[in-house]
Amino acid sequence: MEVKLDQIKGIGPQTLRLLRNQGIWNAYDLVLHVPKGYEDYSITKLTDANHKDVITVIGKITTEPKLIRGGKVERVVFKALVLNEVIDIVAFGRSYLIKQLKKDDEVQIKGTYHLYFQQINASSIVKAEKRVSIKAAYGIEGLHDKTIMNLIETIRQENYVTIYENIPKEFINKYHLMSRQDAFYQLHLPKSFQMIEQAKRRMKYEEAFFMQLKRMATQKKRESRLPKNYDIYAVKELIASLPYELTQDQKDAVNDIYRDFKQEHVSYRLIQGDVGSGKTIVALLAAYAIVTAKEQVSIMAPTELLASQHYQFFTTHLKDVKIALLTSKTKDKNVLKDQIKNHEIDIVIGTHALIESDVMFHHLGLVIIDEQHKFGVKTRDELIDKAHAKDVIYLTATPIPRTLALLAFGEAHVSYIKEKPKHRLPIETKYITKDLIAEVYDHMHSALIRKEHCMVVVPAIDSDKISDNIENVYQELQKEFSVPIYVLHSKKSPLEQEEAMSSFIMQPGSILLATTMIEVGIDIPSATMMVIYQADRFGLAQLHQLRGRVGRGNLASYCYLISEKEDIERLQVLSKTDDGFKLASFDLSQRGPGDFLGVEQSGYFKFNYLNLIEDYKIIHEAQLNVKDLLNRKDFYTNPIYKYLVKSITPTPGV
Repeated sequence: MEVKLDQIKGIGPQTLRLLRNQGIWNAYDLVLHVPKGYEDYSITKLTDANHKDVITVIGKITTEPKLIRGGKVERVVFKALVLNEVIDIVAFGRSYLIKQLKKDDEVQIKGTYHLYFQQINASSIVKAEKRVSIKAAYGIEGLHDKTIMNLIETIRQENYVTIYENIPKEFINKYHLMSRQDAFYQLHLPKSFQMIEQAKRRMKYEEAFFMQLKRMATQKKRESRLPKNYDIYAVKELIASLPYELTQDQKDAVNDIYRDFKQEHVSYRLIQGDVGSGKTIVALLAAYAIVTAKEQVSIMAPTELLASQHYQFFTTHLKDVKIALLTSKTKDKNVLKDQIKNHEIDIVIGTHALIESDVMFHHLGLVIIDEQHKFGVKTRDELIDKAHAKDVIYLTATPIPRTLALLAFGEAHVSYIKEKPKHRLPIETKYITKDLIAEVYDHMHSALIRKEHCMVVVPAIDSDKISDNIENVYQELQKEFSVPIYVLHSKKSPLEQEEAMSSFIMQPGSILLATTMIEVGIDIPSATMMVIYQADRFGLAQLHQLRGRVGRGNLASYCYLISEKEDIERLQVLSKTDDGFKLASFDLSQRGPGDFLGVEQSGYFKFNYLNLIEDYKIIHEAQLNVKDLLNRKDFYTNPIYKYLVKSITPTPGV
């Protein structure tokens, strides 16, 4: 039976309106509207209290309360006997208390203790019989928190709501979890802070369990296919011909991919490679294996600059493979599209142009999506749907915290490339204020004399609100340096952008002034200086990416973070570490999941209790439990799991 709000004792027209404004329409909705926080009303001994501590005491009023209207704020004052000590009580702005309190009342008082005046400035005074040790805080304007707690108590006593269990009993018992019903009532009417933590622990497991159930059940339905019949001997010859040895992380990632290819169902894998770790060669080796299996490969990059960079890299290493570049400025597109359709092209590298409806493949066996978080879910799916089997490799140079990768992909589908090539030197990063710009210019002069490349990044092209824009900084650089300065930003045409980048690369000892469009796709071994103006305007991950545009050779490299503000925490963090995974964890703790992986659009990451950094153990346990359930032969037929099967498609409700 659904109990409506106006059927609950204590809810009048005003309360009804306020609750409905919060989307609360019945008793069930009210139970689901858990507190945002809690106030501690645990009793404090006066002997343990320090000056200006916020304390809670029980006392007996020993004088008649008085309302004093003198001064800026009216106040109620009285004396109270607290553990054999007489304390002055002052309650500012609470004139209504004068009608509620009288001499000899026993009351609970919470407020700031002034030790030297033996006085408490009270923020809360209630009759002792109505006291609670913990008060839930709901933050509903116009409604007292205690009113909501009283309504919840009524709902519980009258059994207006039945809260069904939705986790298999075996896991409730295994982890000694609260029942779902007890958890909700402890969140509203807690007996102790320990019980609140136990209730939250139960809800965290529930969120992790249903997230993993939804993800893994979907994966379990992947299409079947024959194992990829690639030529391992040709692959080994290619690896042997490389001018450098792969790092162990690269070898492990390649082996992960090849194991995927040997399975009898489509595969997907996320390759996490920190800036400069060499994930592109891993993608190349994956693509080459598919080519030897007589299938096609498509590689989609977010910018023409990065697509062109990949095209140059792939054609350099795969001289006997037919490779094409498809972007908005590709000439004779119709001819190229016919060649792709007739399998005259083995590997197609491009941008969004790859998802156009008239781009058809003869036998697309692998889709590689670089910097995949920069594409919407729909864009990625449109390209994947062109494949005869949905084998996909996602690449990202934005390190993703382990828990987030585990949630989105599962442990078995993520490969990490953390190890940098042996010849790479750490990039020295300095965080300075704008008044020290002369130090930066001196360093740039030295680098330019050595015929090294310098890059300068600003947050805007032309803006009255941002002084360090392309126009202003270009004039500054012209006054300071007598070397070629090339400018790159989104208002230039693709041809102008390509010309600027090519000229910069071909001119040692030059400067590139750009916006953040150089965040990816720039690989110049002689680039040793990155200068970022107003660095406080950029996110940590973006700054790490920009820094990664230098230090890609064997030369000492530097990154200057310039800000008008002092002590920006994330800039301090960036200057102390070049570990992208540590930076990602810090970024996640500061701003939440956000657009990591681009999965914000998928609706996956809406958690009320789970902490994606701290709760890895819970997430991992839930993954193991769900994996065990899905491997049981009777999972889809056993009545015990009927509600779990039903929950796989819709988002799990309460």
